[in-house]
Amino acid sequence: MTALRTGWLSPQIVEFIKYVCASAVALLVDYGVYWFVAGQNWLTLPQSAVTGYLAGLVVAYFLVSAKIFKDGWLKHQKIYEMLLFLSSGLLGTVITYGTVKLYVLVVGEHLNQAKLAAIGISFFSVYVYRKYLVFKRAT
Repeated sequence: MTALRTGWLSPQIVEFIKYVCASAVALLVDYGVYWFVAGQNWLTLPQSAVTGYLAGLVVAYFLVSAKIFKDGWLKHQKIYEMLLFLSSGLLGTVITYGTVKLYVLVVGEHLNQAKLAAIGISFFSVYVYRKYLVFKRAT
């Protein structure tokens, strides 16, 4: 138990690992929708990226709020928590769209590479937003 309080298995590290795992599940949904929609040529790559991101956002909310950030400052005001979480999704959507759009303009239309670039950039931005704003600890 002491190893969980000190060292590399601190509660913050464990929380981050759980967040990464929940995000991985949401990413599977996100990427599956993106790949399917883009593969059918129903939307452009940036639009497909947004569609996938929004699908993954729904999954992420339920996993993150139930399994990781259970005691945030809005835990008894779920509608506000969901709205603020949705704003994090808007941030992630804008970052995702902008990254894929920029990637397509600079590098070209590469289905997988464009999305992977967006994943890397949006993941850390949205994590910080959610940890320190949406699910900040109650004081």
